[in-house]
Amino acid sequence: MFPPDVGGAETYAYELSNTLGRAGHNVDVFTMEAATDGEIDVHENVSVTRLMKRRRLVTVDTVLFSIVARRKIDFDAYDVVHGTLMPASTVAFTPGFGMADVPLVVTSHGTSVGEMRSSDPHTYEDYLMKYVFHPMNIVLDSIAGRFADRIIAISDHTQEQLVDTYRFDSDRVSMIPHGVDNERFHPDAGPHPAPDSEKFTLLYVGRLGPRKGVDLAIESFAALDRPDVELLIAGTGRHEDRLRNLASELGVSNRVRFLGFVPDDELPALYASSDLFVLLSSYEGYGLVLLESMACGTPVVASRAGGITTVVDGKSGALVSREIGDIIDSIDSFIEDNDHHLEATSAAQTRATELDWNEVADRVIDEYVHTEVGQ
Repeated sequence: MFPPDVGGAETYAYELSNTLGRAGHNVDVFTMEAATDGEIDVHENVSVTRLMKRRRLVTVDTVLFSIVARRKIDFDAYDVVHGTLMPASTVAFTPGFGMADVPLVVTSHGTSVGEMRSSDPHTYEDYLMKYVFHPMNIVLDSIAGRFADRIIAISDHTQEQLVDTYRFDSDRVSMIPHGVDNERFHPDAGPHPAPDSEKFTLLYVGRLGPRKGVDLAIESFAALDRPDVELLIAGTGRHEDRLRNLASELGVSNRVRFLGFVPDDELPALYASSDLFVLLSSYEGYGLVLLESMACGTPVVASRAGGITTVVDGKSGALVSREIGDIIDSIDSFIEDNDHHLEATSAAQTRATELDWNEVADRVIDEYVHTEVGQ
């Protein structure tokens, strides 16, 4: 998974590859053909090879990709092999398929166990994902992690699940968080035309899926009952019609605006032009959108779920339960207390600086070195 497709795992692979390239390392990326159109820029030390077409069934794609990768890539040519998405590394990393004697590192962006437990299905696709594909992914995760030399978890919560639930050796699992490009995401990135400058703007960016808590954001927004506040929802997904109907039923459709897909190059301006970012997921492996928002100087209100607690420290934003009353109180405190908002804004930028991609990539390189020494 790699741009122009969008998502946390795609961004991780792209940013890590380019940062390693800028540091003087040669990086060959092997991925699938993109599902979306668009051009990407990579550093001159980075090459991108697309091995196969992408189909609709992600779990099937990951297995097929792993098989194709095992057949077409000369792993002996590399010092380290890094599977940046855990399930896609399954067959390539499994003994008996001619795997080369090369250090293997895999990154877990969250666990299928966590996703399955937190899933609240509404559609046929949701049920299929929870009861068919999530269990399949649990098996794939287990295989990939079992044979990798090192596993990078991008949050404390994911690290705990890999050790406690998947029973991977704790000395093979390290926590290295996702990074952010502070040169691209910064407070001066705006303005963006979507936010109303005369209103306090709440923003959500991401898929409109079952565990993202967008319905809870709309319900909380309606209960907030403030005409001077608007909610912008940037993203697409199979739950969009249901969410639009919910906003209409609650009488806030005139103040809840669905922006649809927002191009990647517009996101920094959208973050920077908003007043508060809201993410109320039932589970997140990490929550990259939170870090991007923080880098743009926009504090966050986020659910205390999964890897979110690795990103948000309570100073750069508020960690809340998924109870509407708690959410409303937190949002209202940012609206009413300007000093609180300014302090959170400053803390958010500081936190984003700590997680700049250059810092994160150095930690990944240390992991590569540790893996090679172990070999």
